[in-house]
Order: sequence, then C-alpha cells, then structure tokens
Amino acid sequence: MKTSSGMQLQQSPDVIQLQQPQFLDAGSVAAKAFENDPVLTYLISDNREFRKQSLTWLMCKLIAYSTRYNHVYTTQKLEGISAWIPPETNFSNPFQLLKMVWSLQLYTLPTKIRWTRLGRCLKLLWAVEHAQQQDMDNCPHWYLGIMMVDPTAQGRGIGSHLLQPILQQASHEGIACYLVTFTKQAVRFYQKHGFEIVQSQKISLHAPPFWTMKRNP
Repeated sequence: MKTSSGMQLQQSPDVIQLQQPQFLDAGSVAAKAFENDPVLTYLISDNREFRKQSLTWLMCKLIAYSTRYNHVYTTQKLEGISAWIPPETNFSNPFQLLKMVWSLQLYTLPTKIRWTRLGRCLKLLWAVEHAQQQDMDNCPHWYLGIMMVDPTAQGRGIGSHLLQPILQQASHEGIACYLVTFTKQAVRFYQKHGFEIVQSQKISLHAPPFWTMKRNP
C-alpha cells in the first residue's frame, strides 16, 4: 500500500482491502464478533437471536458505507476487519451527517432495535459525537470506525496487523488517530498500540461505559 505521498508502507502480506463480494460475509463475521458486546446488548436487545439479526444488518451497512473511503482492511481468510474514516471527512457538517444517515438507512433503525431502546441509542450517539468534538475539535484525524476479529481467530495478532496500514500512514503524515471503544479489554489492546485514554463516560447509571482514545503521531 502507498500513501498519498507515494511512500511504501510495511504491513503484513495477509492484510488486504475488503472487496464488495465480501460485504455480506464480513457483516456476519462482525455480528458474531460483537454478539456479546455489552453496549450493543444494552442498545439493541437482551434477546440473543434478535440482537444477532440486527447486528448483521447494521454491520453490513457500516462496512459497505466505510468502503467508499477505501480504507477497510481484512485478511485473506476474512478473520477480522478494520475500517477507517480519513481526516478530510467531517461529520460535524450537517449535510455530511445527513448523507451518512441516508446511506446507512439509519431511518429504519427503530425496526432493528427494541423500541424501548431507541432513546438509549440516540443518547449514546449524541454523547459519542459530543465527546469527539471536545477531544479533537477541528484537528484532522483518522477515525477507527470498526475494529473486530472473529472470536475463533483471536489471540493470533490479527487485530494488530489490521491496524498497521493506517497507524503507519498516520505516523508518516503526522496525523492523529482516534477511536471510541466500550470494553476494558479493548482499551488495553489499543494502549499497546500507542493510544491514550482521553475520556471515560457513561450515559446513565446502568449503561456500560465508553472510552475515547487518541494516538498522537
């Protein structure tokens, strides 16, 4: 892979760009990876089968949307996915945000989660967006939108390999990386790759916490 300046980046030979024919399979793998995620259980449903169906739909949409930015990475065996949004994308722009909502068909979200959970979902989305604005302001940054590894393939360094294309590019270009995560295990993983905690929040007393993290170049 080359950066915009033409620099050749070092990465695992097994890391490749995700292709359109893989979208459905990638969505299924992502849904399996996030099946027991505490925040998604809190937001969608306690019913495992309903949550799995909703997650598969949501992950397919997110992955398909992310590929338009040409920075969605996987492995030859589709063991994991990392999806990055580049610095020039500004979701604080209302028009850009509206385009994203339309493209992801988020207007159908109430049919994909329990109606009683819709308020939780909107509150969390607002909290995450507000935190990002506080943390990064107008500072250009790469945003890690999706990061997951198939549970059957975890512990083999796949997640670390999937991060490398953009971590290396960001370091070369002098641009920060930013993410939001929802488990302490993930926080420790990202800390090993140079990320630092910026904020830790909960949207309510009974909600799982979330952490915002930043990696300076």
